[in-house]
Amino acid sequence: MTAAGPARLDLQVLEVIPPATCDGCGVCCEGIGSPVVLYASRPGELNPHPFRPAGLPASLLAEIDSHFAGLRRGEEPQERCLWFDSATRRCRHYEWRPPICREFELGGAACLAVRAESLQARADGDTPPSA
Repeated sequence: MTAAGPARLDLQVLEVIPPATCDGCGVCCEGIGSPVVLYASRPGELNPHPFRPAGLPASLLAEIDSHFAGLRRGEEPQERCLWFDSATRRCRHYEWRPPICREFELGGAACLAVRAESLQARADGDTPPSA
């Protein structure tokens, strides 16, 4: 209550709009780990990283191996996908994205749940808008 009367609450309505494209989103990439999902409880999966499709350029293999070597040493963050570009909010190597990314249903229940959680975190001030 204020001197002028009851305090007003600013209520935000959080609406999760089913996406038509992943462009500009990347919410799932921010918490999925580096290609593919990485579980810290499974250190045996860190070297060499199992994502090695035929034809993957040597430079991308070196990037993955370097990142995962850093993870083993505790020098690299685990939360965000190695290939996620936070400035453009897009995959840097979309054509080489792993199966989990190809199979994740755009606009499906998991997609909308992750988006809703992100919107709520931003509304609560837990996540900066650019993250």
